[in-house]
This record gives sequence, C-alpha cells and structure tokens, in this order.
Amino acid sequence: MDNKIAKGKSLNWLSMDQLVLFFKLFRDPAVPWWLKAIPLFAVIYLISPYDLIPDFLFPGIGEIDDIILLIFAVSLFNRLAPVDRIKAHLEEMDIKGKDL
Repeated sequence: MDNKIAKGKSLNWLSMDQLVLFFKLFRDPAVPWWLKAIPLFAVIYLISPYDLIPDFLFPGIGEIDDIILLIFAVSLFNRLAPVDRIKAHLEEMDIKGKDL
C-alpha cells in the first residue's frame, strides 16, 4: 500500500511541514535504522569532496546537485517511513484535516 494513499494526503516536495515530519520520524525509535541511513548518506555526500557535478568546475551549478540530493533524501525517507508512525506524527502536528 502506498503511504500517500494510506495517510490520505501527500506532502509537498518541499515544505516546512515535511521538514518537521522528517525530524519527528528521524527521532522516532519505531522507524527502522536502515531508513534513517538514507538522510545520513545524503549528509555524508554533502560533506565529501567528491561530487557528481564538481563545485569548483561549475560554480553555482555544482551546489544544485547537493541541494537536489538532500531534498530527495528527505522526501524518500518520509515516503518510506511506516504509515502508522506518519499518521501519528501528522496528528501530533495537528494537520490531519489540512491539505498539504
């Protein structure tokens, strides 16, 4: 079952609510450790000197791949998290009826 369907709504690809949900899920002990590795690998990629698009060769454009990867990692983590935990945190955030 798709998480989007299970929770009845989808989060915008980049919103403050998605970031808050990410941090709540990341700190949640019920979320598996292997899911938490997704954003950690993204952070490791950000601080590593190796890039798909080198920052020093393409100033400005080189940082875009870093930002895209970070947004993708947060979004993927939120989509793969257990549905029951997503529902619990969305209710805690009091956005159950709000269209995101």
